Amino acid sequence: MTAPIDDYVSAVGDRLRGSARLRADMLAEIRDALVDAAEWHRRDGLTDAEAQRVAVREFGSAERIATGLQDVLAVAQGRRTALLLVGVLGVQYGASELLARIGGWQQFWDGVEPGAAYLWLARVTDTFAGLALGTALVAAILLRWGPRHFDIRPAAIRLTAVLASVVVGVTMVCGVLLAVLPPGDGGAQALVGGVGWAVSSGLLLGSARHCWRAAERPGCRSAAQSAGSWAAR
Repeated sequence: MTAPIDDYVSAVGDRLRGSARLRADMLAEIRDALVDAAEWHRRDGLTDAEAQRVAVREFGSAERIATGLQDVLAVAQGRRTALLLVGVLGVQYGASELLARIGGWQQFWDGVEPGAAYLWLARVTDTFAGLALGTALVAAILLRWGPRHFDIRPAAIRLTAVLASVVVGVTMVCGVLLAVLPPGDGGAQALVGGVGWAVSSGLLLGSARHCWRAAERPGCRSAAQSAGSWAAR
């Protein structure tokens, strides 16, 4: 039979989604606080088990504590996703500018000037990437300093996940079109760029998924899991 403090910490931990390191730090702080509270009750003459039960009862329900901690985890995961998006788009934009300055695009096109439709698609892709980069930067800033001044709603965290997913989808489609439609043969460059973008896209989509899950409040998640278990019966 496990101790009441261990049961309580496990109950809180089971409800949390987000950074493993941050979760571990949170649970360690909760355990330390409960151990200190139980120690005071033992000094008042209670047994160890009684002291732990009283400390747990005074601390509050596991679901309420988990809800508050989950908000912190969601903001942290949203900020991580926004920063990753800034990094990926920044590298992409920097590489594009570098190729333009050293004449890499002309080599990619075999010296043949592409048509108006291709150039239009390239401009649209650059514009979209620039807007997405600016939006991601704003999101990262708000998720870094915003919680000090106002409440960050779960919907805002989910918007970050949606933004990352949309950016991956749009840039992947545009990137494929720009790779296969140029007038020249840029196969090697397209292959290298495609592999790099596939890796970064996988990281972004994984982070967006964690971001979306972290924005789920423990109470809502428990209700959804219960509904799923009943539907499976």
